Amino acid sequence: MLHRLWVLLRAMLAAVGALTLLVTFTPLVPWAASRLSATWTDTDRGVLIVLAGGTVTYAGPGPNQTIGESGYWRAIHAIALWRHRHFQTVLVCGAYSGESIKPLLVANGIPASAILVEDRSTSTRENALFAKPILAGLPGPYVLLTSDYHTWRAKRCFAKENIPVETLPAPDLLKRSNTPLLRWGGFWELAGECVKIGYYRFQGWI
Repeated sequence: MLHRLWVLLRAMLAAVGALTLLVTFTPLVPWAASRLSATWTDTDRGVLIVLAGGTVTYAGPGPNQTIGESGYWRAIHAIALWRHRHFQTVLVCGAYSGESIKPLLVANGIPASAILVEDRSTSTRENALFAKPILAGLPGPYVLLTSDYHTWRAKRCFAKENIPVETLPAPDLLKRSNTPLLRWGGFWELAGECVKIGYYRFQGWI
């Protein structure tokens, strides 16, 4: 019995060691992230759709929601695109995006009058569902901006709602994975994203 446990423990340690080497010292994470990133578009007009991602909640009087890490990088990318391209409108999608993403966009030069907010959605599927009636009243093209590793699923959610989008992935995980020690966080985010892709396929949402 003790021998079997020792053999099992050695096998587990060997597997953990192999995974550590694979994630930390190989291009596995950036390769997987690039596979989930759609093609970058050159379109520089129309509506830029920014998915807000998760927010951070803190104690105290409201508003008590602030921008999360993924939302921050998406917002920074949106600001750069606004400055160098010719989008007419920015549609920010996601719960609390009016008090998390929008103020950052406005503070960095995007006119408040050019920003529309959809703040009911709490998932990627709902991003597409609740953005649809807003986009119906806006001329295209529609350009979807979200984190690189999230683009594959997000684009298909919008396609499921018959919303034709081009994609401009924010270089989030691809940049972080340049630092070996940051690849572990990216690895778990990729694992979670793959689970979500499987769930969305099962539900018929993509």
